[in-house]
Amino acid sequence: MVNMSTKNYREEVAASYKNVRSVTPLVICMTNYVSMDLMANVLLACGASPAMVSSIEEVKDFTRISNALLINIGTLSPDQVASFKAAAEEAVACGKPWVLDPVGCGATPYRTNICNLMLGYKPTLVRGNASEIIALSGALGKLCFTSRRLIVII
Repeated sequence: MVNMSTKNYREEVAASYKNVRSVTPLVICMTNYVSMDLMANVLLACGASPAMVSSIEEVKDFTRISNALLINIGTLSPDQVASFKAAAEEAVACGKPWVLDPVGCGATPYRTNICNLMLGYKPTLVRGNASEIIALSGALGKLCFTSRRLIVII
C-alpha cells in the first residue's frame, strides 16, 4: 500500500505495481454485470489474476485461497447479498484485504441498507463517488473503524 505521508508517491506506486506483477495475486471479484469484463481486464493488465465468483456454494472456498476480495454491489439480489456477506465474513476471518464498492448507495433504501450492512464487515477500503460516500456517511454518522483501518477514495 502506498504511504501517503511521504512525498515519493511515484516511486511508491511503481514499487507497489512491481510487487503486484511479481506476486500475481488472485483477486475475487464479485461485481456487477456491466463492469465484469472491464474489471477482469484491468486486473490482468496490472498482473493480477481475477476470478469472477458469485455462487454462495463456492465463495468462501475461493475467498480463502485468494489474496484479496472486491465486492461491487451494482447488481443486487437476495442471493448476491448472501454471497457478499459470506465472502466478506471469510475475508475478515482470514485477514484478507477487501474492497467495498457501494454502487448507487443512497439511490434506494434497500441499496443503502445493504451498503450499511456490508460496512459492518469492516472493509479495508471503500471505493465510491462523492454521492455514494455522502450516503454512507449519513447511514453511519461517520466512517471510521477502531479495529481495522478504513480508507475512503472519492
